[in-house]
Amino acid sequence: MKNITLSIVIALSSAQALPALAQSNTNLAQVSSSAQQYSDAELDSALAPIALYPDTLLTHILIASTYPLDVVAADRWRQSNKHLTPEQVESVLDGVSWDPSVKALAPFTELLNTLASDLEWLQQLGDNVLIDQSRVLDRVQILRQHAHNTGNLVTNDYIEVERERESSREIIYIEPRQREVVYVPYYDPHVVYGNWWHPISPIRWRHHVSYHHHSNVYWSPSVRLSAFFFFGSVHWHNRHVVIHREPVRRYYHGSPRKRVVSHDYRRWEHNTVHRRARYSNRVVHSAPARYEHAGVTRAKHVSNKHIRTTNRATHNDNKRSVRSVARTDNAKQAKRTIEPKRVTPLRETRLPNKQNSVKRKQSIEHALKRNQTVAKREKPTRDNTLKALKRDKPARITPSPQSRKYANRNGEVRGIAKQNVNRQRIERTSPQHRSIARESSKPKPVERTSSHRSVKQSQRVRPQRQISRVERSVSKGNSIKR
Repeated sequence: MKNITLSIVIALSSAQALPALAQSNTNLAQVSSSAQQYSDAELDSALAPIALYPDTLLTHILIASTYPLDVVAADRWRQSNKHLTPEQVESVLDGVSWDPSVKALAPFTELLNTLASDLEWLQQLGDNVLIDQSRVLDRVQILRQHAHNTGNLVTNDYIEVERERESSREIIYIEPRQREVVYVPYYDPHVVYGNWWHPISPIRWRHHVSYHHHSNVYWSPSVRLSAFFFFGSVHWHNRHVVIHREPVRRYYHGSPRKRVVSHDYRRWEHNTVHRRARYSNRVVHSAPARYEHAGVTRAKHVSNKHIRTTNRATHNDNKRSVRSVARTDNAKQAKRTIEPKRVTPLRETRLPNKQNSVKRKQSIEHALKRNQTVAKREKPTRDNTLKALKRDKPARITPSPQSRKYANRNGEVRGIAKQNVNRQRIERTSPQHRSIARESSKPKPVERTSSHRSVKQSQRVRPQRQISRVERSVSKGNSIKR
């Protein structure tokens, strides 16, 4: 009985202690989470020197603070190239691998040097941007409201201030008065914002004595920039930074309220691979899955890839390793038998096609040769035309009756028959001048013509002309003797 009562008492006491233990755990969790977040005083102190910057310049500073290594590299390069103008800087940095926001800040020599000189402030601002953008932009609007209430944030020759009333808050836009010219303001936060309301004093940046003073603000010399500088802005209604999808080609002269509403702008996302540096514990605690191993993911990826490429064994490597082990175990090397290559079904299907292609090639070559020979035969040359004329000689051309007398038994006509007849005639008429007749009776070369009539006429007319010439010469001789 005593044991039962004792167990009941212990159970009741433990039940009363459980809510207290749970409440203490929740309080510890809230304390730890609040310890990881920056306080409003710390955040306002970090945003004090840049809250009154134009929206585009403020956007580039917020993005560049998340890439501190690029900021330091850009500052070192700019300090060694101070002789370059802002236009020359933009053209030189076109192919550099820095973040576009850092490239946009490169023409601002003094501002870039200030960002890179205070790395603790730069890390603090970057951590707040990575942890919660909306909270950072809310604190910027609060600081602008304080400066507007004191009368130090108004439209002047350097900036254009525009206010918009929302349901529960007011939005203040700041844009350069001239879109292609930017002036950087330097001011004392205690004077511009009024009485500082936090125990932590705000950060104040120094400025050169030569800067122009206007309404408690010192303005730097003008920095003339191209339209590409205005690729970033702030979507104040949704409290996040936006960037343009493509390079900006022209200046925007409309209201800044309607600028970021277009579909050409998209929300900016931090690139963890491009940071190339570890994140602070506060940033890792805000999003462990994203920032815990982001600084070393690139190195791990490269090392694993290297290991895979060097230590990966292929199928042939495994065969070689097995063969080497077999050789070491057995003193005598086994004879290698090379098996004949087997024809795969794919090759078997290709063989008949190959034979057909060879036959087809041979037939094509034969046809080409045949066409060439036919064309050569039919080519209109001198021999071919003469052969065609002899072959196509018309049947009406018949030999003369005198030539039939001198024909052979086979019917062939002697070609010298006419010449012999003419010779006999000449000898009968002029027996004294036989030498002249003999010379004239020699056959002369016959000119070949393209028609049958010309050949026939030449064969008939030439002997008559020769006879007339001989008769004339004989008659002249006789007359002389007489």
